[in-house]
Formats: sequence, C-alpha cells, structure tokens
Amino acid sequence: MNEPTQYLRGRVETLFHASPGFSAGQLKDDDNRLVTFAGKVIAAVGEQVILQGAWVNHPKYGKQFQADTLTHDLDLSVDGLAHYLANNPAFVGLGPVKARRIAQTFGRDFGRVIVENPEAVAKAGPITIEAAQNIRVEWMRHQAINAAATELSAFGLTHHQVRSLIDKYGNDAVSIIKSDPYLIVRDIRGFGFKRVDTIARKVGVPKEFPPRVRAGILDCLDDALDQGHTWVEEADLIERANKLLVMDSLQSRDIIDMELSGLITKGSLACDSYDGRFLIARADIRTMEREVEQWLRGGDKDHPCVFDLLGVWQKVRDGELCPALNPKQRAAVVAALTHQITVISGGAGSGKTFTVGDLTKTLEEHGLAVVLAAPTGKAAKRLEQVVGKEAFTIHRLLGFNGHEWSRGPDDLIDADVIIIDETSMVDLHLAWRLLRAIDHEHTAVVFVGDHNQLPPVGPGDLLRDMIHTGIVHGVVLTDVVRQAGELKENSTAILRGNVAKTSTHLDARGRRPWYCIDEFTDPWDVRRFIRDLYETVLADKLGFDLFDDIQLLTPKRKDILGVNELNVELQSLIQRKLYGVEVPAVPPGRRPSFLLHDKVIQRRNNYDIGIMNGAIGRVVELMSHGDLRVCFDNTEVTLSRADGDLDDLQLAYALTIHQCQGSEFPCAVVIVHKSHSFMHSQNLFYTGVSRAKQTTIVIGDRWGVRNCATKKANDERNTFLGLWRKDNEAASIKEALNG
Repeated sequence: MNEPTQYLRGRVETLFHASPGFSAGQLKDDDNRLVTFAGKVIAAVGEQVILQGAWVNHPKYGKQFQADTLTHDLDLSVDGLAHYLANNPAFVGLGPVKARRIAQTFGRDFGRVIVENPEAVAKAGPITIEAAQNIRVEWMRHQAINAAATELSAFGLTHHQVRSLIDKYGNDAVSIIKSDPYLIVRDIRGFGFKRVDTIARKVGVPKEFPPRVRAGILDCLDDALDQGHTWVEEADLIERANKLLVMDSLQSRDIIDMELSGLITKGSLACDSYDGRFLIARADIRTMEREVEQWLRGGDKDHPCVFDLLGVWQKVRDGELCPALNPKQRAAVVAALTHQITVISGGAGSGKTFTVGDLTKTLEEHGLAVVLAAPTGKAAKRLEQVVGKEAFTIHRLLGFNGHEWSRGPDDLIDADVIIIDETSMVDLHLAWRLLRAIDHEHTAVVFVGDHNQLPPVGPGDLLRDMIHTGIVHGVVLTDVVRQAGELKENSTAILRGNVAKTSTHLDARGRRPWYCIDEFTDPWDVRRFIRDLYETVLADKLGFDLFDDIQLLTPKRKDILGVNELNVELQSLIQRKLYGVEVPAVPPGRRPSFLLHDKVIQRRNNYDIGIMNGAIGRVVELMSHGDLRVCFDNTEVTLSRADGDLDDLQLAYALTIHQCQGSEFPCAVVIVHKSHSFMHSQNLFYTGVSRAKQTTIVIGDRWGVRNCATKKANDERNTFLGLWRKDNEAASIKEALNG
C-alpha cells in the first residue's frame, strides 16, 4: 500500500545545495520550526513554498523531508499582491499607494476578505465601496489564476504580460517560469535577457545553467540582428556571450562553445564557413537570406514581357516616349522594361518618383498590369498621389492580417510588373515574404529607393546590397533635376559634406526653403529657441499648421534634445497655444499622459486594428478605463489600455530621424548638435532634411552641423548577400591576374 502524500509548507531559509535539478536546504514551517528538505526541485532563499513528498530518515543527514514537487505559496507575497492590484486595469480606483496599503493589511487573507467583506478592503485603502465591489467581482471572476498572477506580478511584469504568460501556460505559468525563467525572453515581448536574468538570480538559477547560457548566446545574436547584421563571426559571438554571462568558471568560453555547438547541432543556429572564418546566424535568418540571394541571382535575365515591349523600350531610349525624362531617367525606364529585376536609386530631387510615374504610364498603355507598393502607409500614400494610381503597403499587398500571410507560394501576386518604392526601408524579413509571393517566371520587379538614406530598422540591407554587389541590373540617378528647387539641392549637398547657409529667397508667403541656425553651443539655448519658434514664428509668421505641417526631428530619444523631453515640452506648449489646456508637469521618469488633440505615432504594427508602425494620428476622444480613440489617416480606431495598445503609442510632436523614414512633411525642423555627436553621420543628416517638402530648418551649433555633414558612419552591415560582392571582387582579381 502506497504511503499517502505529505505536504510541508514554509519559507526557505537556507540552501545547502542548489542546481537546476536538485535543491537541499532548510525552511521555516508554519510553526516556526527549521526543517531540512531535499529533492529534485528548484528552490530559492526567501521563497514561500509548499513541498509535496514524504518524511524519510536519511542514513547520513537524518530525518528530512524528501520533496517530489515544489509549488510556490503565491498568496503570501505582499509585493506581488500590491503590484497586481495596482497594475490590473480592471481594478478601478487603485493606485500604487492604496494597493500596497491593502496588501500589507490583509496579506494572505486578501482573497477571503475581498469576497466576504469588501467593506473592510474599502476602509483599508481607503477606496469607495463601489471600487471595492468592482475588485470583488473581478477577483472572483479570475479566482483560478489570481495566485499565479500575483506571484508573476512580483517579478515586475505588467498586467498585460502576466496575462500573456497565463494565456500561454495556464496555472502552470509560475512553475514553468521558475524552472526556466529564460522562456520569458522568447514568449513575452519587451523582456530582454538582462531583465529576465535579474529574475533568474532571485530564484537561484546558477550562472552555468545551460538554458541561461543558450539564452545568452541567442541574446547576443538578437542584439546583432537589432543592429542590422544577419551573421556574427564565431569568435566574436563567444566573446560577446562571455561578457554578457559573467560566469564564475575559468572554462566559461568552453561552456559557451559547447552550448553554441549544441544549438547548431539542434538546428537552432546555422554555421557557414567563409574565407577561413565561421559565421553564425539564426537558422531562420540564414534560410531567408539564402532564398533571397538565390532569387536575386536568377533575376538578371530579360523582362518576362520583353518581346511585347521590344519596340517600346527602343522608343523610350530614343526619346520618342517619356520625352520629359532626362537621359539617366530614360535609362532607368529602359532597364525596367528589359530586365526581370531592376533597381532604380537616387537622392532627393533626382526624380525617382517622377520616373516611376512615366514607367507606370508606359507599361499600362501597352497592356501590362502594374502593382505599386511601399513599406509604410505614408510612403504608399505619397506614391499614390504622385503616380495617380492606387498603391499598397507591402503588408497589405501580401494580405497580412496580424497572424497570417494570405499571399505566398500558393497564392501569388497577379501582376506583370511590381514596383516597390522606398526599398531602403525593406528589411530581410519583408523582402523574403515578398519574393515568396512573386511569380518569378511571369512577373518583373522594380525596386526604387534612396541608398543614401538610413538602412532599414530590421536586419539586412537589401537596397545597398543589390546596388553594391551588382547582383541585379541597376541605375543610379545622380543629377538633381532643375525643378526640384533649392531645398532638394541643399539636401543633396550634405552628401558632399556641404551645408548651405540660410536661403536669401522668399516665397509668396514669406518663407525661405532653407534655414540654417547654427549659433547655439548650449543645448538649453536650442530648447529655448525651439520653444520660441513654435510659440511665435512657425504659425504666426510663416503660416504653418503646428499640427499638420511641422515635424521636429532629432537623432536621440533621451537627454534634453531627445524625443522624450521635447515631446513633453511641445505637448504643453501646443495644447496651451491651440486649445487653451494647461498640461500638468510630468514627474521625472514618467510617461506623459495622452490628451485630447495630441499628435501621436504608432510604434509597432498592430494588425488587430489595422494600424502600422510609423502611422501618425490625432487623439479624438478620451474614453473610459484610459482607452483612446485615435484618427490615423481618416481612419478612427480604439486603442485599449487593458490590451496593451497604449504601450505602442508615443507622442509625435518630436520624432527620431529613424522614425520618419518614408514620410514627408511641409516643414521639417532638424536638430543637429554636438551633444549628439556620437550618432552623427551624413546619412542621418541627409535623411532628416530630405523629409521636408517646402521648408527645412536646421538648428544646432557650427561644430555639430559641420561634423554631422562630414562624418561618414561605418553603417556597413554583415550580411551574407553582401559577401557576394566580395566573392565577385575576388573572382575579378583572379581573372585579371590570369590575364
């Protein structure tokens, strides 16, 4: 007959041994006695636990509790309960102070008291009886998961993150996370390795814990991906991981090397040998880039409809068709009419979009079906306005609904020619998705973009790699067309290291196309000037709409000239100036609240509501429970605080230069100051000023402006596609030597 299962409840006081597979130590039980325990469980000092097992007499250590399983006595955590109550949006009327007071008052009895006597909870807060009743209803509705949610909240997780974990793991969430907290890195957006590692330290995970080492390796690769690289050299990866993990063992590099080999053997990572080096990549990234490369390699052939266009491209070449184009632009059109894959690149004012308009017209006049697309809604809308034909975002073209891509190998895009604008913004993931949905036998593709702009936010550098490797036929438009005007000429001049002085020419509205105010060595003087500019000049003297026409651009998010502080200042100024609203001061470290009429930007693709990353909108309604109604491009959507939608929203009076790629504004105010010198580069400066359609205002100091215009940043990315250029160069050298 089996012995009945026994339980031991208490707080872990000491640990004699702790490893991922075994713990031994002492806990203080409910009667305040120290009890020895051991078993195949993971325990940490200070935890309130319930052990399941049996009492045994160990031949060496005497009487002890042999633990088979360990669960956490979750309802004892005052910190977790306080955090859970304060951060659950369903618990209306509770802030951090009142939540902590209630948690400290009732502790483990809170669940019973809120159900049996909500009036006592109301008194302890103090909160209204209505708020206490609401808490009671919500607590009882989710009673099965409250304990787990409370414990998870103690880790500093938001309510949305806690809910995501429970949705994925159910009531086992705590035990799963306790056994391997590094799963959080993979399963919860916004939780990186370092933050999760802090949690792991609290639960006693050793530094050499294999899942920790593997998570560290993957984090280093993800960090490289965030910087745009698709591979990391093996020796460099081991060194990065060693610095991140800071293990106590002298053999730390050997441990990392062993776990790295295991990840490669399991197929999680890929390893390529190139020029005597081993290049490590995530397996999915390597597959994507290999397929993109294979597709591009096979694209240097005739246009699928070349015979239908035989006489057409000749007429374009001779100037009979597209007579308004200059020779370079006509060469670009001819290339697009004769090759399966073509790249058309050029700087601001070179007439790329104008060329695309003539190309599209010519193709359609000769019976070919053309599809226009761009990476962002703003870029697609601008393309549509210039060409006079509907344009799609690439995501929409591929039928992405937030979860699935309807277009792919089994449902190809029906088009003779696909034209992709703003290709500099297309990362590897999107390029791969796009190529899988193209009929390579019957469809030609034209990539259009400015390779002088910043590379994409995601990994890869498709446009530059295509141009620099020569893997497909490309035409670079080098001349600024006459009609582009002084603004575009001055923007392009930055790529030669030249920054023009303030224009002397005034238009009919008293505006100059170019202002360069570079007299402020103190960044606070820049702040004061910007405030005066918005207060008395931009609208009152130059006639710009402060909401729709002006965009302040800066390199950074933080410091006094960063996006965060500038947005707080401009929100206060514009709300008061336009709407008579006095905005309360924002405490240090806190996000500003969103107000009616605020200008905002979406920072992540949200396919559930159909709003893409980079979409700029206006708050049109403040709703209950902190929800917002926001209008993006004439489309109103509701953003839920409880669902975490507001986490992806940011004030947009000021944006980073990276955020504004693909967008244009009547007036761009660009900060270029020595305090941001570590971020300076020609490409950054050029990208910022080329966002303006009518007027650019450069503000900073002389040294900062000159440094930014002349500094050529080393933004070359490690990509497998980029290696093809080196292979070509090596082959050319070998061929030349062999004569």
